[in-house]
Amino acid sequence: MRAFLSYSLNSQDQYILTILASELKRKGFSVISGDDFYESQASALTRSQINKSQLFIGIITGGGDDNKRVQREWKIASHAKVPRLFLIENTVRINPKFKPPQIVFDRYNPQMAVDALKRKINQKKNKSNQDSNTLLWVLGGAALLTVIGLLSKD
Repeated sequence: MRAFLSYSLNSQDQYILTILASELKRKGFSVISGDDFYESQASALTRSQINKSQLFIGIITGGGDDNKRVQREWKIASHAKVPRLFLIENTVRINPKFKPPQIVFDRYNPQMAVDALKRKINQKKNKSNQDSNTLLWVLGGAALLTVIGLLSKD
């Protein structure tokens, strides 16, 4: 299984990428990400990597300076119908027209995001018509729980 990781993090939060990648690898994923930082559009290689992925994880935190790239890559994954998870810090301004399913978190009060993510995981698990997307969502969601814990200031 392949997970595409798209992120816009401030410099002090960069360490979570290593931990998230390790967690995803433990769950059986190979982890890839694009290198189109500060570009106006995704390269053919990035598009291909997203299209070949079984899971897309997007993360945007306050102070990250490449939010538009993450949103652009999200749209590519959406068009390719790749299962997607999106974690956005509540201090980040997102274009109101951009309405993906997302988990918004507050690093000073992460419990609401943790609860919302656990509810979504349980909804996926309890669906009568579970498919491979359910498994991918559950595994990726569990990895995002780790990220929320790391980003919280408690």
